[in-house]
Amino acid sequence: QYFKEHIQIQAYGVGIDDNVKKGYSHTGVMLHSFSQCGLIPIYGELNAKNTISYAGKTLAFRQENPKNFQTSICNKDVVIVDDIITTGTSIREAKKVLQAKQNNVLFALTLCNASL
Repeated sequence: QYFKEHIQIQAYGVGIDDNVKKGYSHTGVMLHSFSQCGLIPIYGELNAKNTISYAGKTLAFRQENPKNFQTSICNKDVVIVDDIITTGTSIREAKKVLQAKQNNVLFALTLCNASL
């Protein structure tokens, strides 16, 4: 509610690995919620091509096995949306891929930080 009343974002929101699993996508729900603040959601456009599970894996493992994101988003102001930060490697990789397509990455929004 705070964001809706106090913050207006003029950008596109893109969810990391926005693949529907078990009936819903965490980042999809977040994108929908932030659309009330002016964030224009882009669903299913930043997906990992690497199918390895990263759950419980070390930073070294994550760095050695990138997600290999692919996107067709170009020339936009974007906000990266992810559900959990564990090591930060997903957000860094997503930023790099988006910037390679001439996108201006403004910031990232996450639900929680598991590294604390």
